[in-house]
Amino acid sequence: MTQTIDTLGKALRHNMLVVATCRECQNQGRFLAKDLASFYGHGRDPFSLKFRCKQCDTRNCKITLMENPYDRTPETIVWRPVKVKL
Repeated sequence: MTQTIDTLGKALRHNMLVVATCRECQNQGRFLAKDLASFYGHGRDPFSLKFRCKQCDTRNCKITLMENPYDRTPETIVWRPVKVKL
């Protein structure tokens, strides 16, 4: 039986990564669903999150979910969300 993962809480239970890929320059950022769920809430739709590309400064990002690779290679970098006080 398949189940649609439509919230960060469900992605957290499956220990998934949220991958934001810029449609302009193909730059990619990976985030743990656990970190995003604690930051935005467990009921938030991961596809509704807004990410900004660090390279070209656009908000045109494609969101995908992937399983967490347990045999993480050195080139896999996982980012953590932070709130910046101005």
